[in-house]
Amino acid sequence: MQILGGVHRVTGPNNQPPDSNAQWWEQPGPGATPNPNQADPTLLRADLGSLGGATPPADPTLLRAPDLGAYQAQPQYGSQPAYQQQQPFAAPQQTGYQPQQTGYQPQYQQAPQPAWGSPPPVQPPRPPSSGGGNKATWWVLGGVFGVVALLVIVLVAVAASSGGDDDKKSPIDPFKPDSSKWAGSYAFKDGKNSCELIDPSVLNQWSSTRETTTHREYKPSDYSGGGTYDCDISNKEPGRNPPEADISLNVAFKSGSETESDYARWKSSDTRTTGKGYDQGSISGLGSEAYFAAQQQMYSSIPNDYTYICATHDSNISVKVKIEIRTNSGYDQKAMDTACQSQVRKVLSALKK
Repeated sequence: MQILGGVHRVTGPNNQPPDSNAQWWEQPGPGATPNPNQADPTLLRADLGSLGGATPPADPTLLRAPDLGAYQAQPQYGSQPAYQQQQPFAAPQQTGYQPQQTGYQPQYQQAPQPAWGSPPPVQPPRPPSSGGGNKATWWVLGGVFGVVALLVIVLVAVAASSGGDDDKKSPIDPFKPDSSKWAGSYAFKDGKNSCELIDPSVLNQWSSTRETTTHREYKPSDYSGGGTYDCDISNKEPGRNPPEADISLNVAFKSGSETESDYARWKSSDTRTTGKGYDQGSISGLGSEAYFAAQQQMYSSIPNDYTYICATHDSNISVKVKIEIRTNSGYDQKAMDTACQSQVRKVLSALKK
């Protein structure tokens, strides 16, 4: 590399002697005659020096070509004009092939850009649909309601085909539990007073003056059955240590949730105690099964206390009658047994279907 007049000259690899007007790469090879007109116009800065009195025009594709001058001429097809000598840094004449644009050229319109700092443009709200979605929704809802209605009709038809008596499911309510679980030969009767099921006059043989009467009725559940009647009647004569007589009635219908009948519970409680003053046993011919339990409590200065219980279980009903008397007279167990059984039979007859 040589430094000439403040300009760096680089000697190429062929070590050709430098030329004051040409670069090293513009030097001809060994044995060749230099021809400045054959310089490659694509070389970097080819327009900065004159080669043999001619300066090749700048190629617009080369670095810094656009800022060296405006193009002076349009190319003509099929010919290659000779390079004309230019002064250094003068505006070059454009030579070479320039394609002519023909045919349709699409025009693109650039969207306006908002000014700096201004808010972005607001998109207008999308108009509502024409109603097709709402129609589809109504079709779906209508289909759902149709399926539900069809299912109810089928269930009602199945329930109706299973029978229409009181011991089976109601065709009006297909979801009602099966009443056959608690149904039987006896039925609860609405509006029936519990104390109307028995005859209180059986107490008159011990005491005839009515003191109190109470009754309670509980209707069976449509979904679990059951139902009860309860009555308590007391007679008492006036005076000191007068004779008294009481009768109580308990009626219980079978329920769908019970695991043990009321009759079984009563019997377990009433016959638990044995010994002096207690008597108990079975009663034949009264319902499916029946028992009695008697108790005597004797006193020297107050009336004696006598209690007699009889109970039965038949089909879907349990009935219990208890008679208790307090008197200074003797005890007649047979009379109490007769009075008790007669009231149980009366109840069974009144509640029979």
